[in-house]
Amino acid sequence: MKNALIIDDEVDLCRLLSVQLKSLGVSNEFVNTIQEAKLRFQTNQYEIIFLDLNLKDGSGYDMLDFMKDYPKTQKVIVISAYDTEQKRVLESGADFFLPKPFTKKKVAQILSAI
Repeated sequence: MKNALIIDDEVDLCRLLSVQLKSLGVSNEFVNTIQEAKLRFQTNQYEIIFLDLNLKDGSGYDMLDFMKDYPKTQKVIVISAYDTEQKRVLESGADFFLPKPFTKKKVAQILSAI
C-alpha cells in the first residue's frame, strides 16, 4: 500500500483528500503547516506528497526547496487554485500539478500515472 503526506492549511480539504486517497488504497496523513511537514518528512518515508502552495507559515516552494536536500524517493503533487503556477511548480521539482477544485477521478488519474 502506498503512503502519502498531505500538506495543506485547509483542514476540510485535507480530510476530503484523505478519504479519497483511502478509498483508492493509499494510506495517508496530513499536516497543516510547513514546519509540521518538514518534521514528518524527516522522520517518515512517503511515496507521495500532496503539497499546497499557500500555507500559513510559508510557501509550498519552501517545502520543494527543503526536499531537494534529500534523495528523491517520492512523487510530489502540488495542489493549487493558481493555474498560472503550473510551469514554475514543475520547474521547481514537483512531478504533477493538481488544480483546485479537483475530483476523485483526477486524483485517481494522477495516482495511476505514478
